[in-house]
Amino acid sequence: MQVENSLKAQKTLSTQGLWTLFWSFFKIGFFTFGGGLAMLPFIQNEFINKKRWISQEEMTEMVSLSQSFPGVIAVNISIITGHKLAGQKGAIAAAIGTVLPAFISIVLILGFLSGFEEYPIVQMIFTGIKAASAALILDTVIRMTRKAIKDWFCWIIAILSLLIVISDFSAAWSVLLGATAGIYFKIIQNKRKA
Repeated sequence: MQVENSLKAQKTLSTQGLWTLFWSFFKIGFFTFGGGLAMLPFIQNEFINKKRWISQEEMTEMVSLSQSFPGVIAVNISIITGHKLAGQKGAIAAAIGTVLPAFISIVLILGFLSGFEEYPIVQMIFTGIKAASAALILDTVIRMTRKAIKDWFCWIIAILSLLIVISDFSAAWSVLLGATAGIYFKIIQNKRKA
């Protein structure tokens, strides 16, 4: 299934071009408020539901990988997705598409709207956007949990990782724990099979 999706994506991108990939991430970047995780529902809708370029399992893997690298998760996931769909040119197009809306917004705010955040209407708008972003992130977490956590081992790692993060330790420890436990678990599985 994943191979079929990837082949379909490559075929679609070869006919529609990198512009489609750039434009998709530009739209996602333009409407993403509340941090990089808030873009996940938009990526899911655009690339899984509408275009069917990637599967839910591939998205879960890409999110895990993007969180393992330093940097902004929104840019990381756009680069990984773009590379998966169209190689290096796809990674560049997706990254530019993700970053450009924020860049344009910052230039506009600094140039024309200095002090706008003090207006009560703007504060109310951002409060509503934050609440909506939280709901979108929660929806994505629920969907990814259904696909990523399949057995008791994954549940233990997920719970321990959550405890690490809410205990104000660096999220890097959570990633390190997951990677180490995954390697150890695979070694034990291989020994049992031998």
